[in-house]
Amino acid sequence: MADGGEETVSTDYAPHFARSVKVAGIRMPAKDLNAVTKKYKDHRYARKGVKPVVEDPQGDKAKKVWLISDAAGTAEAVREVAGERVEVDVPLTHTNYTAYEILCDLLPVGMTVPSSFEGVGHIAHINLKDEQHKYRFLIGKVILDKNPAIKTVVNKLGTIGSEFREFQFELLAGVPEYKATVRQHSCTFTFNYDKVYWNSRLQTEHTRLVEIIGKDDILADVMAGVGPFAVPAAKKGIRVFSNDLNPESYAAMVQNAAANGVAKRCTCSNLDGRVFVRNMRDLLLTEATEEGRAFLQGNGDVHFSMNLPATAVEFLDAFRDWGPEAASSRAVIHVYCFSSAVDFKADALRMAQEHLGSTLAAQIAEPSVHHVRNVAPKKEMCCVSFRLASLDASRKRKRADGDDHPDSSDSKHSRTT
Repeated sequence: MADGGEETVSTDYAPHFARSVKVAGIRMPAKDLNAVTKKYKDHRYARKGVKPVVEDPQGDKAKKVWLISDAAGTAEAVREVAGERVEVDVPLTHTNYTAYEILCDLLPVGMTVPSSFEGVGHIAHINLKDEQHKYRFLIGKVILDKNPAIKTVVNKLGTIGSEFREFQFELLAGVPEYKATVRQHSCTFTFNYDKVYWNSRLQTEHTRLVEIIGKDDILADVMAGVGPFAVPAAKKGIRVFSNDLNPESYAAMVQNAAANGVAKRCTCSNLDGRVFVRNMRDLLLTEATEEGRAFLQGNGDVHFSMNLPATAVEFLDAFRDWGPEAASSRAVIHVYCFSSAVDFKADALRMAQEHLGSTLAAQIAEPSVHHVRNVAPKKEMCCVSFRLASLDASRKRKRADGDDHPDSSDSKHSRTT
């Protein structure tokens, strides 16, 4: 029973797997073993912790028994191997079984068996279904026992609902230690997992975006978290401005920039996303600041990363007053969102256009929509990337077309972001 009288199953599963099984083998002279095991190695008995060669049960020191697989085709494959066919009693314990095998045995027939988890340093994060709730502590114990690097197993509770994006989870097994260290992109990230947002499944996306940005460009990471975009970009030599509203994420971001030797190239802030965007405008689109002069006199772009897929598109209104200067066309935006539409890419672009507003929607140039991953059934995560055309260029385009509201999904530009 869990606290409060809730019904759960026992986590003491080890005795259930203390058993002896009969395994087929071939009894042969010990001198023949080396040649046979090399030639037929794919047909050996492959059980974790069990040696495929055992002593002769009849006590003959000159002979051994080679244990063979019970897979279909093995008996025929080893038909020509000389020796006596025997059966040997092999003792097993829970240590000889994988986590998946144990859970297949213990969970009710027909119930989905957890086959993977998200690893965050020493923490295993799983998302269990309602049907598995009664068995959650057993599942956690098995995962803990079968993964030596794991010290803590947690189960996600509900959705990420707070403005700071912390996970709500329940400890299933191990120690309640949530300060984790993760290594990605040749960088080390340390953070309190229970107080910030982190998703190891986005590692490929972090790499993809960093590779897009050139060394002459600037990265302005609006919802930077603990720095999975910002720190690798700075390590690549890119000038980075990174921001997050969560004070815990900001503190971890500062620490991670310093720990990875990029603090001088990565300026961190703890602001609302809209305020950060406007601050970047005031910093870069003026000759009055050193950063502005370097940007305006250079050839690079400023890439805005907005990785808060639940609400990031809503922050696009911050670009409505980004500026009429021609330099504003050097703003490239990468905004993440979720979509449940059948044509989720078209839906993602539509959302970006709607939140930019009717005026700036006409400024979208060179749009592309990248499918990041499937989050849940009928829920896709996408990244909409586009360049803001300058207001002057946008107005000229509308006058030439004779239309005040041109089709903002036009993607005739060949340059990609």
